Amino acid sequence: MAERRWHFIPETAALCWIFLAVGAVLLVSSILSLTGTDSRAPVLTVIAAVAAVALIVMSVIGLARPKLRGR
Repeated sequence: MAERRWHFIPETAALCWIFLAVGAVLLVSSILSLTGTDSRAPVLTVIAAVAAVALIVMSVIGLARPKLRGR
């Protein structure tokens, strides 16, 4: 049986740029949503912000270290 591994870093530079753009849009949207809320922070918005930061970090790693792409 073939071993399947999870790949976190995008495989190409173009995918890294797309992940970076999506992460930035998602983060800005989450920040705007959080600043417009007077009550407690909605859980899904906080989760979206954390996911956006993770996307940005993965794409920056993929752009900075090409050898790590697809791993």
